[in-house]
Amino acid sequence: MKKDPLLQRASAPCFDALSQYCPCDLADLGQCVSCSLLRGEQTCTCGWSGLCVYSHFLSNQSKPKQGRKERKAEVTRRIDLEPTNTTAFIVDLLVEPQVIRTLTFPGSFVLLRPLKSTSRFNVPLSVMSARDSTVTVAVEVQGPKTEALNRACKEGKAVTFSGPFWSGIQEVGRLRNLAGGNILSVAKGISQAAVLQAAQYVKSRGGHIKALLGPGSLGLVFVDQALEDTGAIVQKLPRQKDHNLTHIYTELATGTYDAVLSAGSDRQHRAIFDLLQSLEDPPAFAWTSNLTMVCAEGICGSCLAGGFRGCKAQLVPEDSLGY
Repeated sequence: MKKDPLLQRASAPCFDALSQYCPCDLADLGQCVSCSLLRGEQTCTCGWSGLCVYSHFLSNQSKPKQGRKERKAEVTRRIDLEPTNTTAFIVDLLVEPQVIRTLTFPGSFVLLRPLKSTSRFNVPLSVMSARDSTVTVAVEVQGPKTEALNRACKEGKAVTFSGPFWSGIQEVGRLRNLAGGNILSVAKGISQAAVLQAAQYVKSRGGHIKALLGPGSLGLVFVDQALEDTGAIVQKLPRQKDHNLTHIYTELATGTYDAVLSAGSDRQHRAIFDLLQSLEDPPAFAWTSNLTMVCAEGICGSCLAGGFRGCKAQLVPEDSLGY
């Protein structure tokens, strides 16, 4: 069976490696995503990068560090969107400033659920923006968990909040490294939420971003004005039989881009990945994660993809695209 090109392990595979949450419970259980020695193997295969998770574990007395804390977050504002065939809304959440500082990078996300509900109700949501004491996220109601969150997210009420998590965008390291250049983003549906923070990040590094936005299954473009406020060039995509692939290919072939960010469905990611493969000198590729997550700590197993714990593991395309 051919391997999925979007599910291959990178040489530096864990988003949490050497963060304040490393070593985590996986290291203590012999299931570390990053370190082969902590998995009980005899040979180090981490691709030495100057930092050693194994030594970090030993220096912490071979014990895991405390994971993310759950806390209450007050809903200070709710904006109901008007999609064509579902319910969607944007909420502002009041959290501590020290948490805000950890949610400013592209790919950051949080888990939300109603108060007094169990962790099985956790919903992973991309951070649209994080500043002062406010985190902004967008929610599309698609099933029981998001319906429960819809009922809980009322102004003046509180929800259970946990974070930060950073695996919302795969290959985000390339995006960060190239943020000072020219970035193209293709975003559709509720995944538009992830692009706003990326645009803010690109702007802060003197780069430029062009966003091609489509309504997707949500039936609505909702971040166009906020993106324009960051200085991004915004173009709305009409509905086309080819899902605008011809337009996207023309943009890639005629423009000069250092990186492409795909925010949408896995089908969109693969289509853009294939377009990039057809170019002689393709830009770097990053894409939003659509994996199912409940704990986002690699414990529950809901994020398993191709044998990897997708909430932590950094995954790369099978073909290097020439870079």
